[in-house]
Amino acid sequence: MKSLNCPNCGAALPAKNIKHDIGSCEYCGTTFRIAKSLTPEPDMGDLLLGADFSSNIMPGWQFFNEDKLKFNKGNPNEVHGKFTTKKDEAFYILKSSGLLDDFDASITMRFTEGKEDMTRAGFYLRFSDDGGYTFFVSAISSYQIGVFNKDESGKLVWKKIIPWTSHTALKKGFNQNNRLRVICNRDQFRVYFNGVLATSFKDASWSVGKFCLTVDPYEGIGGFAFSDLQVREVPRK
Repeated sequence: MKSLNCPNCGAALPAKNIKHDIGSCEYCGTTFRIAKSLTPEPDMGDLLLGADFSSNIMPGWQFFNEDKLKFNKGNPNEVHGKFTTKKDEAFYILKSSGLLDDFDASITMRFTEGKEDMTRAGFYLRFSDDGGYTFFVSAISSYQIGVFNKDESGKLVWKKIIPWTSHTALKKGFNQNNRLRVICNRDQFRVYFNGVLATSFKDASWSVGKFCLTVDPYEGIGGFAFSDLQVREVPRK
């Protein structure tokens, strides 16, 4: 049987979620009819890079802070991490080996411990030493989006695009699965939480760079778990 992904949030669906010609997503709650080809509508783009987190050996990805990571095989496979905050510093878990421009990225995340209002994780997108975009979700069901640019002295300066904002589609607290999906299509960005469109905006600061999975405990110790990372092509219509 071919793999099947939710047409709403992109999560991989186990076979038990498929009954006759109907599928249901355990992450966003969407129920949908399955085509004979087992490809749900609307079609998702081709998979460019995937990470199942069964081990630290994954072509196309570079892991960071491996001494803080543990790879747990299961259903699903997860990578767990525990980080102690450093002043004004986020931590990379992985980066794409190559540069990416337009793509559709999604991941399932859980916060496992920390100070609830200070524990956050997400993506750095189109990122390089010169700057890039930041997308963070917190354990109190809020999110923030920003962009790094260099000032006249060559120092990276972060600017808010969307300040910390609560969203009802996010599950609050620890050990709650949330599916983050960000679609980058030229200068247009769309952000989904558990299959629900949270926000969209346009910004042309950066067009290409690395994809980074990033955590930021901000205060004290933060615990994180990630599974089913997918980086897909943006379908051209």
